[in-house]
Amino acid sequence: MRTATAPPTLDDMGDEPKTESIQIPDVPAEVVTALQARADAYDMPLTAYLHELLDKTTRKPMMAEWVESATDRDWGVDRETIVQALRDEREAADAQ
Repeated sequence: MRTATAPPTLDDMGDEPKTESIQIPDVPAEVVTALQARADAYDMPLTAYLHELLDKTTRKPMMAEWVESATDRDWGVDRETIVQALRDEREAADAQ
């Protein structure tokens, strides 16, 4: 025998990510047309395409973050060693 259960409430949906709506005024018609064409190429509604585009954009690091992570990294060789290796290679090429 089954017993009826209550439908989930908003409190039960705590694991669901919160969402917000955004509006972008004054988008040029040619931009909307181009975005719609891209959405159509993926057989997606424009809103779904824009959602995916925004999601992908925010998952990538910003250029400043990327540069910082690349420059803070220990590459296993120091600058002087690289410069000396380049000089040695140039001298060897000039000697030939």
